[in-house]
Amino acid sequence: MKLKFNAIFYIFILGLVLVSCKKDDDDAEPFDNEAQALLDDEELVDYLQTHYYIPPTADESFGVIDTILNGEASLFSMVQTENITYNDINFKLYYLISQDGVAGVYPSKTDRVLVKYNGFELDSTNFDKSTNFSWFDLTNTVTGWGYGLPFFKGGINTSEDGEPLAFENTGKGVIFFPSGLGYGEYGSGSIGTSAPLLFHIELALVQRADTDGDGIYDLYEDLDGNKDYNDDDTDEDAIPNYGDTDDDGDGILTSDENADPNGDGNPEDANDEDGDNIPDYLDSDS
Repeated sequence: MKLKFNAIFYIFILGLVLVSCKKDDDDAEPFDNEAQALLDDEELVDYLQTHYYIPPTADESFGVIDTILNGEASLFSMVQTENITYNDINFKLYYLISQDGVAGVYPSKTDRVLVKYNGFELDSTNFDKSTNFSWFDLTNTVTGWGYGLPFFKGGINTSEDGEPLAFENTGKGVIFFPSGLGYGEYGSGSIGTSAPLLFHIELALVQRADTDGDGIYDLYEDLDGNKDYNDDDTDEDAIPNYGDTDDDGDGILTSDENADPNGDGNPEDANDEDGDNIPDYLDSDS
């Protein structure tokens, strides 16, 4: 009887502990992403002000970043800044272009890119590096890439059959971004929690995306040019234009409305039958 009593007692105590833990979890304050974005920016600015950059040579992919000891010009005096609103949070991304690509093609946030990269936390932890060029879909990789890589151009493919990929005059530089455009409050693998990141990158090629297969590159379906492809929804059917095969909802496929008469993925010469300066593929009453 005593054993039975003890078992019931311990079960009771365990139940109280579990209920208490559940209550603590429920009462936990939600993570403040906006405050973290400000902290991250302070950390990034401090890093940029206290470090300098040694650009890569012609046969190198990545430059070197080191601590200022002898009055070297700071990264902060070299980088450019982009203000970004993502998930209703304001962020700042910094980027440095050490070599302009000559291909004249900037990727959009939904394109595929062929790149080499070298990723670091601000404490110099090298969490990832590629030694070969690899393809990445910018919609399925770290968010900061989708905002940072569109400032770089690709290079010229000089590869020969049976030989490794080779390129000339590629785009090279570094992008720096807060944890909210990286791996956030939880981190990933060896990447710490709420860690701002920097990536040395070498961009070789850009492959335009046409997500909905309507003949118009996603690049041109960002109608307001704000780099947010999800807020362009002409027929308001909750499907953004870059994923909608009938952008204006008139029952005629975009690809059948002569949206791209030149066949170059750019609808600048799209048909406009009623002359109202709205191309047919975006005009439900054309």
